[in-house]
Amino acid sequence: MTERNAHPHLDCSGRLALIHNGIVSNYGPLRERLGRAGHRFTSETDTEVVAHLVEECLAAIPEGPERLLRATIAAFRKLRGMNAIALLDAERNQLAAAKSGSPLVLGWGDGAHLLASDHGALLEHTRRVTFVEDGQAALVTADGHRLFDAATGGELVPAVTELVGGTRMGDRAGHPDFMTKEMHEQPEVLRRMARDGAEHARRLAERIGAARKVYAIGCGTAGYAALSAQYLLAGIGHRRVAATPASEFAHIVPFLDKTSLVLTFSQSGETIDVIEAARGAQAQGARVAAIANVEGSSLWRLADDAFPLDAGPEQCVLSTKSFTAKLALLVLTGHALAGRLPEGQSLVAAAADEVERMLEGERRAQLGRIADAIQDREHLFVIGRGPSYPLALETALKVKEVSYIHAEGFAAGELKHGVIALVEKGTPCVALAPRDDTYDDVMGGAMQVRARGAHVIGVSPEPHEAFDEHIQVAHLGWAASIVNAVPAQLLGYDLARRRGHDPDKPRNLAKSVTVK
Repeated sequence: MTERNAHPHLDCSGRLALIHNGIVSNYGPLRERLGRAGHRFTSETDTEVVAHLVEECLAAIPEGPERLLRATIAAFRKLRGMNAIALLDAERNQLAAAKSGSPLVLGWGDGAHLLASDHGALLEHTRRVTFVEDGQAALVTADGHRLFDAATGGELVPAVTELVGGTRMGDRAGHPDFMTKEMHEQPEVLRRMARDGAEHARRLAERIGAARKVYAIGCGTAGYAALSAQYLLAGIGHRRVAATPASEFAHIVPFLDKTSLVLTFSQSGETIDVIEAARGAQAQGARVAAIANVEGSSLWRLADDAFPLDAGPEQCVLSTKSFTAKLALLVLTGHALAGRLPEGQSLVAAAADEVERMLEGERRAQLGRIADAIQDREHLFVIGRGPSYPLALETALKVKEVSYIHAEGFAAGELKHGVIALVEKGTPCVALAPRDDTYDDVMGGAMQVRARGAHVIGVSPEPHEAFDEHIQVAHLGWAASIVNAVPAQLLGYDLARRRGHDPDKPRNLAKSVTVK
């Protein structure tokens, strides 16, 4: 991103200022035509094309109080792709907006009328919001909001929602960055889940029990939570769940029917691949359950059932506390399926205590020393088996998305099928080895990479001769995944800091991927 490509973008006159979320897939032909008509472009973005397109439409519409709105709708109809646009008319002091795919929300404050892409940005000012749906447009003036059908231009009655949950976006609360703050909020999030999540777990277990086929989907970190559902719900609750990346779920959708349940995992509730998969599932008659952190998000409103994580706002691009909250809900739900929910609550509460201890003291300093030792390495590998396999993938993701070190996670049994060829002297390899029925197999893999010269970092309740470094974690059975997620977060953070990167804003990444 360069300064000239940054939002807002202006029309030729400087009267209209535009911000945009999405991708205009037909911007090339539009830009070419507008250029021939004399419009001057100062950036290389598809966004600026929209500003000039609205300028052109505005010139063709007679004066009137809805002129900006009508021009915005006319331009919006010409766009292809999933987009949300908002324009400020500096002369009339009006805002007009329209959306299809990307999120948009109106806020009703005392003496203020607000517009945002995320309702969390409005909570400081109001809890009364209108969620703009696909194919709708809005006009915001000093007098209030007006909502319209973008296809017909007809005016609609806005539905106002009073948000009862959620937390205002806050500052860093004395921490150096949001990632540190959010990692340190995990113990309280987990204690809250252990205390208050039982009813949500019971309800989710009922939905799972009533379905003939259950699928779990998500993207990125949420996708690894979905994969964890496959292991945790089978291991604890003896219920088979098939996990699939949301971006690949279209290949599964034709096999769904009204007896199917799709568990959708998302922090923001706005990830477009998850939303499209959920819509496809519902079109086949399947029921959709949203496990999301943002009340009122697009996924939340779309789903047949919503299950809150109540982790509070997560502002760092990397997901930390919402991931461990998802794992905690899965542990509770598995135990609810098995009829042992109090046992699950005790495990999650114990995990909260262990995470709190890990965030301070010697183990925190130990992870810093490990980061010092491996910060210049080009590659890092992580192995795990069973419930630790999704955590191996998540550990690798945390390292590579913030430190930019190439990292990969593997099922430990796959080492001998090609992966071990990548290991050379000094290669850092993290072994996730909880004291469960996967322990011996994981340790066998750790011994194999150690024999090839790897620098083995063991995350386990017990030391082992294969470990060059041993990060001790409590033995917590099915809650091991929750605890083992935290060293990955801390290691990724420490590596990023030592390599000079901002942990809150890794390059090329966004908190919520709302476009294809």
